This record gives sequence, structure tokens and C-alpha cells, in this order.
Amino acid sequence: MRKGLWRGVAAALALAAVAGCGEGKVEGGFRRAGRTVVPGDSGPPPGQLPQGATAEQGTEGRRLYRETCVMCHGEDGGGTQLGPSLVDAEWSSGDGGFDAIVQVVRDGAPAGGDFAVPMPPRGNGTYDDPRIRAVAAYTYSLAHRQPAQP
Repeated sequence: MRKGLWRGVAAALALAAVAGCGEGKVEGGFRRAGRTVVPGDSGPPPGQLPQGATAEQGTEGRRLYRETCVMCHGEDGGGTQLGPSLVDAEWSSGDGGFDAIVQVVRDGAPAGGDFAVPMPPRGNGTYDDPRIRAVAAYTYSLAHRQPAQP
């Protein structure tokens, strides 16, 4: 019974967090979901994007990720208690390829394993196909980051 109660609480908190991502102007940028997003913040380097994706898609995908996905997957994609890591080689849905990520963003993912909250389809109903592809391109780049050069 406790397990079911905690799953319900976790689901309610996750939905409230996603639904309550408000915006407010702060010095140097905008405040979204407890963090400051600086205008002009660029996306991933083009070499880390999937083949055929543009730098503009990467930048738009980063913005969309920070608006919606960060609550469950973390700022750096490393995961939280609500959603799995997007930066390791393990994928709970699909193989981590661009097309598989597009499908998961479009269709959502069921709760399972360590995560009691399902991922809602289409960014909780707000993403059209170009936005789905943009956030998928950015998510792909998280998993394909190049190590920093000394």
C-alpha cells in the first residue's frame, strides 16, 4: 500500500512540476523552473548532433529541453529520481539512436524500473513535429558529447 501511495505522490509532483514551469524576468535572463536561462544560450556543437540536424535545431532543442525535460532528466541529462539518465549507454526505451529518441518524445514512455512516473507524449501535449525533432536532436547530443580537451 505504501508503494502505491508513494508512486501516486511522485506522479502528482512530477505533473505539478511540469505544469508549473512558469517564467519570470530576472537580471541577465529568464527564470524557468528554478534556474536562469540566458538569452542567446547556444546549443551543442554541430559535431555532436545527429546527422542532418542543424545548429539551429540543437539550440531550439536545448531551449525546449530546459523548459520541459530538465525536471525529470536533470540540467546535464544525468537523470533524477523522476527520470533516467540520457548521457549513459543504457536506454530504457529504444536504442539511443535519433529515430528512437524522436519516437519516445512523440509517444512518451511508460513508468517502469526505478521510475514510477511515465514520460508524457509530446512534451505533455505541446510539441509539434519540428519541436519533437529539435528536442530529440539535443537529447541525442547529450548522449554523444565529446570529452573536454585539456
